[in-house]
Amino acid sequence: MRRDFSISFPLRFAHCDSAGIAYYPRYFELCDAAVEDWTAFALGVTRRTLHFDLGQALPMVSLQATFSAPSYLGDLLDLRLSVLRVGNSSVVLETNVTWSGEQPLCATQTLVLMDMKTAKSTPWPAQWRERLVELQQQESLV
Repeated sequence: MRRDFSISFPLRFAHCDSAGIAYYPRYFELCDAAVEDWTAFALGVTRRTLHFDLGQALPMVSLQATFSAPSYLGDLLDLRLSVLRVGNSSVVLETNVTWSGEQPLCATQTLVLMDMKTAKSTPWPAQWRERLVELQQQESLV
């Protein structure tokens, strides 16, 4: 299995303020879009399958972000997700956003697997936990 997940998104007009600079909440939308695609990569199921077929969700329960450089309308943002920690029902991801050698954002997010009927956390199924731990271990070798 590949050890990290990367995806690119263009910074569009809808992501920017009137000066053409990325509006910071839009970074979180892009990070969430990356996590949605990462779900299929890491767990082997799409968010659609997770929600509609399995009755589970993967909400974010914690977010920390450091902004260190601006991004501008038209920039191609590269988002790289890494697994930092795997808990009983949680996973901590680090998302590094870069473009043209700059790193405008580093975010750490905690996601929790949740049963949608009970709205309670649920332990990772063995196969998913195994995949997450493998990703975490491979990341620690980088």
